[in-house]
Amino acid sequence: MTIHWKPWCAAALTFTALIAEAPLVLAQDSNLPAPGARSAAAELPAWIRRGLPGAGHAAIAPLVGTWHVQMGIYGTLGRRDDEPPITSDDIVARREWVAGGRYLEDTTEGSLEGARYWRRGWLGYSNMDRRYEWVTIDAVNSEMMSYASSTGSGPQTAISLTGVFTDQGVAGEAYAGKSIPMRTVIRIESNDRHTIELYFTRPGDKERLATRAVYTRTAP
Repeated sequence: MTIHWKPWCAAALTFTALIAEAPLVLAQDSNLPAPGARSAAAELPAWIRRGLPGAGHAAIAPLVGTWHVQMGIYGTLGRRDDEPPITSDDIVARREWVAGGRYLEDTTEGSLEGARYWRRGWLGYSNMDRRYEWVTIDAVNSEMMSYASSTGSGPQTAISLTGVFTDQGVAGEAYAGKSIPMRTVIRIESNDRHTIELYFTRPGDKERLATRAVYTRTAP
């Protein structure tokens, strides 16, 4: 069987290869792909160009790399808010671009109170909705956690993403089976430091801090 690629299909593959080889070029002065990539992009139909990495992806490019994580666990993992936080200095996060520079894949792992800590997530920017989207899985919950920033909020380095999950008891046994609004806040302070905070709003309660992580770069 012979497959005959249309010219724009070949251009799309070429452009994806260029982005995959050097996605951090997005963060440079023009916030645009390199000249060769721009040339290839110009040959693509509009419905493909609208999905290419752009300014929204450039804004989160500083999150790429390997990071030492200082983790604080507050009102989650079945804990009450008035208990002292659990902390760990033994966690590492590794992030890289996937899908041709469209998504940041985050793998965070280490130990917490002698137990294994593991989480994987994907952070992306929807060009059409002009918002960030964040999906995570972990070694505690059987539910995928999904968050999104406000539609139309645009590229940012201080990103607030909201979502709702059905609690299995991590917010407290009294909340098992209930819907818990949640909010993740990502603050990019520099190329070498950022923070990520998670907040829960239990039924009948105000928003409270669940986790706070400080990331310090250890490798590109």
